[in-house]
Amino acid sequence: MEVRPESVEDWCSLMPNLLEADGWHLACSVANSQLMHGSCPWGGRLIKFQLRDIRVKNAPQNAGTLIIRPEVRSLQQRNCSINGINIKSWDFIAPGEAIVHASVSCSIVRLCSVLFGDLAAQVMTCFYDDRATSVAWHQMVRRNFPTDGDSACAFWMEDAEQPYEYLILTRPQEEKEMFTVFVIARVYEDRFANWASRHFALVLRQARRTAESCLNRPGVVELRRADERFYVVLSMQSFKRGMPLVPALPGEHCVTDIDAGQPLGLRRWTRFEPDDLENPKFQLSQYIGLFVERLGFPIETFDTLDGQTLVPYQCVVRRDAWEAVRQRFNEAYPLQKTAYRHANGGSGAPGMHEDVMARFVPVAPKAWNMLEEQLAAAREPKLVVRKTFLEMQEDEHAEVGRPARRPKTLTLGRAGFRAH
Repeated sequence: MEVRPESVEDWCSLMPNLLEADGWHLACSVANSQLMHGSCPWGGRLIKFQLRDIRVKNAPQNAGTLIIRPEVRSLQQRNCSINGINIKSWDFIAPGEAIVHASVSCSIVRLCSVLFGDLAAQVMTCFYDDRATSVAWHQMVRRNFPTDGDSACAFWMEDAEQPYEYLILTRPQEEKEMFTVFVIARVYEDRFANWASRHFALVLRQARRTAESCLNRPGVVELRRADERFYVVLSMQSFKRGMPLVPALPGEHCVTDIDAGQPLGLRRWTRFEPDDLENPKFQLSQYIGLFVERLGFPIETFDTLDGQTLVPYQCVVRRDAWEAVRQRFNEAYPLQKTAYRHANGGSGAPGMHEDVMARFVPVAPKAWNMLEEQLAAAREPKLVVRKTFLEMQEDEHAEVGRPARRPKTLTLGRAGFRAH
């Protein structure tokens, strides 16, 4: 697999001038819209649309939430569809990340396919609405990056002979409800269609109409509100006297028992133990998952949100799943605090809070440079010693790729998440 960006951080790491004018060739400028192109670090060429003064009616107060998560958009496609996009199915990966199987037949996509695409390859096939065929697009949302208020989504094609990648990013302007929209896509040929320059103004106008229509389509305001409340962030206060407790199973060793838990069948309690032997540190996502499972209400918990890793004492769950178990949890958790004090002494016990602000683990700069290192390794010729001569080794089949992603374990259906 080729080296390629699979997150907004990857794009910004490989292209420090991604959202700037420097380093790009201006092809056309019409009505606060610009079409640019530039060399692509991982092969081919990049095409950039920069559309200023796009008005978004009733834009969210938090501009970083302007782009809707793919799983929420897919669930609500009948109530808030995008013209020209037919979503057939989707696979859930994590909050803010999904693989969407869809066919696309948008005017702007057809224009770009003709002007910038490889007509002999898959572009024309992928972007025409073939009812028998759908394209799998891996999508990952990122919010408030690279600057506060930015809302972005990285796209890359799954399981294709010639995969494509593109990025959509919105940035608020000083005037209320006004945004700049960036759309950056890669094409395989490292050349630009200068022969089509007379048509570039048409492409820019169509791009503006498409952006305005998509960001202001009927039902999108309600969809953004649903997206903002789709997940709930849980947080645990720090604990200083050992790991918190979970209800003990019959026959399982317990560290304490409390009479107060007898009416709910929660008399016996045992110490929580992380299930990752390589990383035995506390993770709230593991703890909450085990706690509610032993209450008889298993739910999915997550330690990432919109492409970022939460701090260990926070986790994310779907709000509808949490509301189904909240009452039972609120009855059981105070008993855990009682058992914790009884087992450890003192008056302190870890508390739980819901609907808190998400806090994320800082990303080390070297992690963003991983693709650059891989690209450098891919370009560096290998030396082979043959007796007294040094020869360049050519390997046309060598592959340089990112570490394997975790397998798809959940499918998102209309009734919710389903385990494979």
